[in-house]
Amino acid sequence: MPVYNIASRQPLPYATRKKTADAITNIHCDLTGAPAEFVNVVFMHGHPIQGGKALGVLCNVRKGGNRNNELTEELRLKVHQGVAQATGIDESDMLTSVLGFPASWAMEGGEILPEPGQEDEWLNRT
Repeated sequence: MPVYNIASRQPLPYATRKKTADAITNIHCDLTGAPAEFVNVVFMHGHPIQGGKALGVLCNVRKGGNRNNELTEELRLKVHQGVAQATGIDESDMLTSVLGFPASWAMEGGEILPEPGQEDEWLNRT
């Protein structure tokens, strides 16, 4: 259950939020293999962002399993680029960070999520 928190100084229009959420979902699923229904994107505005940037992205994702440092960095870079493209905000005016947490810290439908890479097995359980 990744949670992507998007904080901006100014509110983003609905169409921009939709485009951004779609971009993040596609990037996350393409890179990690996680199902789209696991991805959550939350938008907030009116928050000061470090260094006076226009937008900040905090990616909270499960770590371990098939997720190594290289994949995590690729996720950070692609999300940063995808959000910049979707919002029209210059990449230099954004901050993007990834925080990894153990799968056992997250639940969907009252059940603890599987380790990264074990989603299909978990979704198809009886």
